[in-house]
Amino acid sequence: MVTLSTTEAEFMALTEAVKEAIWIRGLLDDMGLKPEAASVWCDSQSASCLSKNNAFHERTKHIAVKFYFIRDIIEAREVEVEKIHTSRNPVDIVTTALDHLKLLR
Repeated sequence: MVTLSTTEAEFMALTEAVKEAIWIRGLLDDMGLKPEAASVWCDSQSASCLSKNNAFHERTKHIAVKFYFIRDIIEAREVEVEKIHTSRNPVDIVTTALDHLKLLR
């Protein structure tokens, strides 16, 4: 997909992660396990706030409505979106260049 902002790209990625968490919870439920609310970690504070806040945002009005279903999922407490600091995000190594100090650790 083509996005118009970093926030929109992060929000779309968060939506895909929430969809996967819902699928995994359904699979566990089908196996007879009773899964708790799934935790989805997000290092983008703007995407995290956008997923939780139902207020109208002038700068994000261009984002497709189909991505806002995660607000209902979060409100129903099926999935929790939690903040993870960029320095503690293990996936960040795939998307961000390492400086030589991090590489030596």
